[in-house]
Amino acid sequence: MLWIYNPNTSLELKREYPVQQNNFPVLQEIVKEVLNADKIAVFGDYDVDGISSAVIMKKTLDRLGIKNYVRLPERKEGYGIKPFHVQELKAKGFNTIITVDNGITAFEAVEEAKKLGMKVIITDHHEPKKMLPPADIIFDPKLYDSYQDYSGAGVAFLVARELLKAKNLPVTDDLLQLAGLATVADIVPLDGNNWYIARKGLEYMRERPILGIQKIIETASIEQKKLGGFELSWIIAPRLNAPGRIDSPILAYNLLLYGEGVEIINQINRERLEMVDQYMEKIADKKDLFLMYIFPDCPKGIIGLIAGRAAEKYQKPTLVGTVGENNIITASCRTPGNFDLIDAFDFASQYVDISYGGHKSACGVHFSLSDAERLQKALNMYTLKNPVEFEPTMLDGILTYKPTVQEIEHFDNFEPFGHKNPEPAFLVEGKVVEIMRNEKWQLIKLNNDVSFFGEGSYSVGQQVKVVLRPIVKGNYVNFKTIDEKPEVQYDVVNSLLKKTHQSNKIIL
Repeated sequence: MLWIYNPNTSLELKREYPVQQNNFPVLQEIVKEVLNADKIAVFGDYDVDGISSAVIMKKTLDRLGIKNYVRLPERKEGYGIKPFHVQELKAKGFNTIITVDNGITAFEAVEEAKKLGMKVIITDHHEPKKMLPPADIIFDPKLYDSYQDYSGAGVAFLVARELLKAKNLPVTDDLLQLAGLATVADIVPLDGNNWYIARKGLEYMRERPILGIQKIIETASIEQKKLGGFELSWIIAPRLNAPGRIDSPILAYNLLLYGEGVEIINQINRERLEMVDQYMEKIADKKDLFLMYIFPDCPKGIIGLIAGRAAEKYQKPTLVGTVGENNIITASCRTPGNFDLIDAFDFASQYVDISYGGHKSACGVHFSLSDAERLQKALNMYTLKNPVEFEPTMLDGILTYKPTVQEIEHFDNFEPFGHKNPEPAFLVEGKVVEIMRNEKWQLIKLNNDVSFFGEGSYSVGQQVKVVLRPIVKGNYVNFKTIDEKPEVQYDVVNSLLKKTHQSNKIIL
């Protein structure tokens, strides 16, 4: 693994997260339209980002006294608002629809709404096409030359904030908790406004979490005061995603809105984990540059999880699909490193009839089973000319001694860690002075009082170089082994080493 110094890090990990002041004139158009509506239908999505977005919008409309109805699609209905959703909402008496976390490519749905005399406000954060749907108002930060890559809930929060401000109402912490959770869970860069939203949301969750989050914290035995990016990404978010994958997103919606149903959600999450493990056993690497796996009976809700696992394991862009009616494949794609999936499918669409949408690193695709071989060839052609680029992992500094508990606890100021805000990692060099082993592990102790668990071959007197992450367990500092064979850009590290000799501090 290649490591390089983190330019956002300075002495003692004082990372900087400047909050950007984004002024979007379109927000005032949305405020005017919403406040003039007597009732509004909110259309969300079935993942934690779309569900959180819907809850943010509902809570805001409730506080404004505007009648509203939330519609979340079931996984079997597919992603995004469709013409039949519009017809359904019209039948319920709604003439205004606001989408959250979807809609930027909903051409047919918006055209249907126009036919029915309905207004559509799109709020989304996905990649827009060259042409936009004929909605009344569209707010997607990616339509601007300079933008913050928000989550869907982050976009919904910006709208909610302006709506409340228009009526001199404060932004309540429940909205920040929901936006912060989704910002971490949806893997958008945790910098600028995103880090501020995530950090404030985390602080409120630690102090007074909304009931649904509190229920998960209790049943998952999380230490509330030490809640961080790991818990949000790997414990809370997967539970909220699970119902939309193999049951109904309404279960997660009810948990976040009312605090109901955590037991059934925990059970569904356990089933989800077992199913993904079973399908991963059926997957092996192939010679293809872009991996494709198609299963005849795989639940649609877990294909994205399998694709993500496979992409990470084999370090290749990966498509996992399931066969539906008329042999139409529904697939999810994930990629490691830097690789533009949208551009890849733009290229492939010259050779195969496909529909697709999403992000550069995660998207959904539909195509005919009979076209699978041609699609595979097209994707291999694209990947050959546009290989995955792997960015160096950020190294926060050089550790020359065992830090104190207080020094490591200082790192909490930069939680939640996540995409573009990794947990601190340090280069450690030293001589092996002692090795403790049993059948399951080996503990390597260095001459600088640093010890770590290693899987490689070590001997006393050996000079080693590893990347470690200091963590606090109880009242002690331990180390998590990140990389036993790091490749480091030493032009930066050498300048840091000079500073190391002049200070008795962790050099960052």
